Order: sequence, then C-alpha cells, then structure tokens
Amino acid sequence: MIVDESNPRCSIASDIAGMVASEAFDLLQAPVKLVTAPHTPVPFARELERAYVPSPDDIEKAIREVVAYSK
Repeated sequence: MIVDESNPRCSIASDIAGMVASEAFDLLQAPVKLVTAPHTPVPFARELERAYVPSPDDIEKAIREVVAYSK
C-alpha cells in the first residue's frame, strides 16, 4: 500500500507502484493499493482541502481491503 497526498496519475506513488509491480510481482500477496488524493485540481478552500487529502479513515479502509485480499 502506498499513501501519497498527490493525485494518482504521474505521481511518485504511481511510480513506486509500477516499480514494485515490475520488480517484485512474484512476491506480492495482494495487488498494490494506492491511497491518494482524487484526480482533480487541488481545492483552495481549507474545508475542501481536508476532504481532498487522504484521511486516516481512507488509509484504514485500504489496509483492511489489502488484509482481506491476502486471506
């Protein structure tokens, strides 16, 4: 699982996910999971920015999905 505040396209998270998939695919027990901001422009309003950045709840949900996949 890779967590990044940037959007999912052309980001360091997508680059790391690609490297892991190409270099260590046979070692993976579940698909690579990205937890990133949505693929939209960064909002200017503080309230919207909080909703834009991945939250602890988003990360927890992703962890549970990966753990459930590997059982």
